Amino acid sequence: MRTNPITVIPSRAAARTLGIGCSLWAVGCFCLFGSEALPLSTTFWKDPSFVKSFNGSYRIEARIEPVVSSEVRGLLVEVQELMEDGKRESALKKVKDSSLTAKSPALKFNLGNLQFEEGLLDDAEKSFEEAIEGYPSFRRAHRNLGLVLVRKGELEEALEHLLEAMRLGDSDGTTYGLVGYCRLQRGEWASALQAYRMAQLSQPESVQWKAGVAQCLQNLDAQVEAVALLDEVIRQRPDEASYALLQASMLMELERNEDAVKSLELPRRLGRLDSDGLLLLADLHLRGGRAEVASQLVNEAFEGEAKPGEGRVLSTLASAMRGEVWDLADLLIGHATPEEGKPSAGLRRAQARLDIESGRDPDRGAAALKVLIDEDPVDGQSLLALGRHQMTSGDLAGASLLFERATAVSETAADAWIELARVRVDQRRYEPALKAVDEALVLRPGGELQAYREGLARLVEASE
Repeated sequence: MRTNPITVIPSRAAARTLGIGCSLWAVGCFCLFGSEALPLSTTFWKDPSFVKSFNGSYRIEARIEPVVSSEVRGLLVEVQELMEDGKRESALKKVKDSSLTAKSPALKFNLGNLQFEEGLLDDAEKSFEEAIEGYPSFRRAHRNLGLVLVRKGELEEALEHLLEAMRLGDSDGTTYGLVGYCRLQRGEWASALQAYRMAQLSQPESVQWKAGVAQCLQNLDAQVEAVALLDEVIRQRPDEASYALLQASMLMELERNEDAVKSLELPRRLGRLDSDGLLLLADLHLRGGRAEVASQLVNEAFEGEAKPGEGRVLSTLASAMRGEVWDLADLLIGHATPEEGKPSAGLRRAQARLDIESGRDPDRGAAALKVLIDEDPVDGQSLLALGRHQMTSGDLAGASLLFERATAVSETAADAWIELARVRVDQRRYEPALKAVDEALVLRPGGELQAYREGLARLVEASE
C-alpha cells in the first residue's frame, strides 16, 4: 500500500489495537465480549435457597390473600399431611379432584404449586392465572406465576408478574433475583444489578445472584470487580464450566490472557469444558504463541458429537490468521467444513481470506469473494474483504466502490467508512477522507479515531 509522507491512516494491525476496525478484521462477526447473558443454571431450581423460598409459598398470608373457608382450610390441612408423608402425587390428585377447587383461588394456587413441582408447567401456569383471576391482588400467585414463566423462558411476561408481586409487598430474595435475571436478559445492566444486590441481602451465598452481579459489572465496565466475584462463584461451583468461560472472557477484555488460560484449565481437567470452550482455550494459547498446544485443542474440540459453533470457529480462525499460523487455520477450516453439502458463507469467506492473506492463491480468494457478493449483494464482510484486497493490489478506485457499498450495510458501515478514509488519504483527498472519518465517528464515537480526526482536520486546514 502506498503511504502519504505527511500522514498515514491507521493500518489494519493498528486498527485492531485502536479498536477502529477489529470487528470486521476478524474473520467472522463473532464477538466473545458481547456474548449473551448466561441462562439460569439447571441446578437453580434444586438449589436449597430456591426450594426453601418456594416451599414457603405454601404458607397462607391472611392479610393480602383470599379468605379461606373452613372447608377449604380442612382440605389444605389434608393436603399438607400428604405432602409431609412424601405423597405429592396423591396431594395433587386430591386438590385437582375436589369440587371446592373450582371456586377457591387458594386451592387453585396450591394446585399450581403442586403442578409446578411435578414439572407440569403449562398446567401450573393455567392454575396460577385462574387464582389471580379470582383474586387479582394474590401476591404469591403473581410471584409463582413469574417463576413458571421464567422456567418456560417467557421472560417479558414473567417480569410483569414478579414486579406485581413486589408492588404487593414481596421482598423475597428469589423474587428480586429473578427480576434481576429478566432485566439482565433485556440488557438493563444497572437495574439488573440493583435487583441482584437486593436478592443478595437475604440470599448472600446464592451462586446465581453472584454470577448475575458479575455479568452486570462486566457490562458496566467494572471487569476487575466482576472477575474477583467470579472467583467466589467458581470456588462454589468448580464443575460448572459456564462460570469459568464467563470469567475468561472478562480476563481477555482486561488483556490478562494467561490468567484466562488458568481459569479454563480446571474445567478442562474435570472434563467439563465443551467444544466451544476448548476452542476458546486454543485461541488463548495461540495468542500466547503456543501453536502446537492450540492445534491439540482444536482436534480435541472436534472429537466429540457436539461440534463447536461457527462463531467460535471463526473467532479462533481470526487469531490464527493474525498470527500467520496458516497450518492451524487450514486445520480449523478442514474440521468445520461439512463432508456433504455446501459450506456456510462464513466458512467460504474465511477460506477466501486465507487464500489472500497467506499469499497462497490471492486470485482464487478474490474470485471466491466475488461469488459471495454475487450471491448476496449486501454481504458487507465480503465487500470489505475484497475491497481491502483491491486496495493492497493498488486498485484504489475499485476498493473505494466496494467500501462505499459496505457503508450501506449496518453491520459493516463503521469499518467501511474507516477504510474509505484510508483510500482517500492514499489518494491525497484529505477533505473527503475527513468526511469519511466523521461518518465513522457517528457510528463509533470517541477513542483513538477521534484523535486521528483532529490530526486529519489540521492537515486539511494546512492544505487549503
